[in-house]
Amino acid sequence: MTLTFFDGMFLFIAILLNVLISIIFIARYRGPEELEHKIGYIVIACAIPLALILVNYILIGAEIWIIIYVVIIIGFLIVETILDYILKLAFRTNLKIVVPFVIFYYIAFWGLLAISFVINLVFGFIVFGAFMISIAITIYTHKKDKDRMTLKKEDQTSD
Repeated sequence: MTLTFFDGMFLFIAILLNVLISIIFIARYRGPEELEHKIGYIVIACAIPLALILVNYILIGAEIWIIIYVVIIIGFLIVETILDYILKLAFRTNLKIVVPFVIFYYIAFWGLLAISFVINLVFGFIVFGAFMISIAITIYTHKKDKDRMTLKKEDQTSD
């Protein structure tokens, strides 16, 4: 199968989003807060090329499930924009918001994976590898953050 410009752009965006999410979690754990916020702008900006890809996929008559997944990915980026940059909610501590958000995230990123494998098997595995790295970093930073909070609570109770 020949790789079209839009397929190549999709694969690039799929890898980029996974790498950026990894960097965001590292920045959230280690770096300055401004860095996480600035990288988030790049993540959100990925909605623009994804919208072009969506239009192309509609025009060429891509399978409906591919079109739906691209819509879901763009929808996730829009929700991210609204929660983090417009409303500026600290929603990650509110289970009523964060649980649906995380589910939406995984559905969107599953779409990145599924479409990548359809476009090109080798690149599908590259996207899968980038996704697995982002999950590992997410788990590691959450665990370390939880450990840090536990230590902080123990220090406060020992005073």
